[in-house]
Amino acid sequence: MALFGGLLGAGSGWSAQYAGAFLETGLGPRAAGMGGAFSALADDSSAPYWNPAGLIRSQGQGLLASLQPLSLDRRQHSLAYALNRRDELAFGFAWQHAGAGELVARAADGTRLGRIEDGENAYYVAVARALGKRAALGLAMKVLRHTIDTPQTGTSTGKGSGFDLGAQVYVDEHLTLAATLRNLKGGLDWKVNRASAQTSNTTDELSTDAGVGLAYRPWTALVLAAEGHRSDAESYLSLGGEWQASPLLTLRAGLNRIGGEGAAPAFGLSLRPMRRDHLQFHYAYTADELGAGNRVSAGLGLRF
Repeated sequence: MALFGGLLGAGSGWSAQYAGAFLETGLGPRAAGMGGAFSALADDSSAPYWNPAGLIRSQGQGLLASLQPLSLDRRQHSLAYALNRRDELAFGFAWQHAGAGELVARAADGTRLGRIEDGENAYYVAVARALGKRAALGLAMKVLRHTIDTPQTGTSTGKGSGFDLGAQVYVDEHLTLAATLRNLKGGLDWKVNRASAQTSNTTDELSTDAGVGLAYRPWTALVLAAEGHRSDAESYLSLGGEWQASPLLTLRAGLNRIGGEGAAPAFGLSLRPMRRDHLQFHYAYTADELGAGNRVSAGLGLRF
C-alpha cells in the first residue's frame, strides 16, 4: 500500500504516515487560524470534527462551508451542519473531501499512460448530551470512502469507519477544559486492482489520537487556548488565541504541532457584515507541511 499511501497523502497537508492522513488538516478556517487549538472552544458547526461535545454550545442551526486550495494542485473542501433546538441534546453532520488535480501515470520508460483520479471523503454523524449545566459529552461516527482510479488497472477502493469521543467541562466563565479520543475502532479496508487483473485486500489501521485542551478567557474579548495530542504517529502541542476586536472583526493567531512534524504558524480572521453571528466570513493562513507554499482556507458560516 506504499504507492497508494503516497497518492492519498497528496491530498493532505501532512505526511501520509498512516491511513486517513488527510483528516489531520482539520475542518473549517476558524480552528485553522488558531493553530488547531480548538477542542475546548468548539461551539459551532465544525464541532463534529474538533470535539462533538461542543455541539451543546451551538444555538439553533448552523452551517459552515469552507474551501482550501493547496499547493501542488491539491484541494480540500468541507461542509458541516449543527442542530441544537434544546440545550440538553444536539446533533451535527459534516463532510470532508480531499483530492489532487493533475496526477499522471507513466510506464517505466516514461510513456504517459493517462491520468490518475483520486478522492478521499469522510462523513461524520455526531450527537452531544449535556451533563448538567457545566459539562457535555459527545460522540461522532465517521465513515471513510477513498478511491484511486489508475490507467490499465481501474479503480481501487478503501472503505472504513471510526469513532470519536469528546468532553467539555465549563469550570467557570473564564476556563473550559476538554478531552478527545479520535479514531477508535478505526480502519480502512482496501480492495486494490492490479495490472494482472487480480485484486488484493489489505487493512490499514487509523492512528488513535488522545488529546486534552483548555481555553482561558481573561476578559470577554480575548480567549487563549492550548491543546496537547498523543498518537501512534507523533506527540505535539498547539497554541492559539482569538480576539474580538469589534462587533465586525475577530482576529486569530496560533502555532500548530509544536514538537511534532513542524511548528507551523497560523493566522486568521472572521468578518460579520451585519455585526451579528448570523452571517460570518472566515479566513485562515497556515504553513503547508509539505514545504511547498502555504495553505489558505476560506469559509462561510450561517446561523439561523
